[in-house]
Amino acid sequence: MTLQNEHEIREILEAFEKVQNTVQEAQNSTDPQQVQQAQQQLNKLQQQVQEAQGKATKGNDQSNEALFNAQQKIEQFQQHMDRTERNLSAQNDQVQ
Repeated sequence: MTLQNEHEIREILEAFEKVQNTVQEAQNSTDPQQVQQAQQQLNKLQQQVQEAQGKATKGNDQSNEALFNAQQKIEQFQQHMDRTERNLSAQNDQVQ
């Protein structure tokens, strides 16, 4: 793995930790804007992961594995955020 790619992966993993906290806060809130913000951050991070995957050397299992794991977790968080958004929407519909 090149030093540049290694640095990029480390940045992605650090950003992932921050987004993970944002997602958890959004899931616990009742603010649809906070949920949307978390979804936008997840989408941005997913794009970064995909770009890094495109740059990663095919033969380097370590970098590919880290990026693959990050991609899977991002997809899981996106599913959680979709559910959270649907739940908030259903709650708002019941209140009205």
